Amino acid sequence: MKQMNPIIEIGLPKLQDQDIEDLAEACEQEVSEFIMNMLPPKSVEDLSVSCILDLNELLNIDFEIAISQLYDTGHNLDDVISQSIDHGTKWLEARLTEMKSD
Repeated sequence: MKQMNPIIEIGLPKLQDQDIEDLAEACEQEVSEFIMNMLPPKSVEDLSVSCILDLNELLNIDFEIAISQLYDTGHNLDDVISQSIDHGTKWLEARLTEMKSD
């Protein structure tokens, strides 16, 4: 399992608790799909993606990703996780920017 806490400074839109929960769930889904597109789906035995958003003055993002495979596919899972966190962070930044402009 790998954890990473990126910090985003874009100026946040007004977010309610439900907005934060919905964003976290959508981010988890986006990251899961990204991983499943990187790896052969039949090789993935277990995939766990958690995105926790903590909003104080800044939005803190905590990703927890665990992947286990049935067989080796030649992919470095640490690299897959790192790329997935980068993707999730960029995806979340884009969603927040969209919400801010609405």
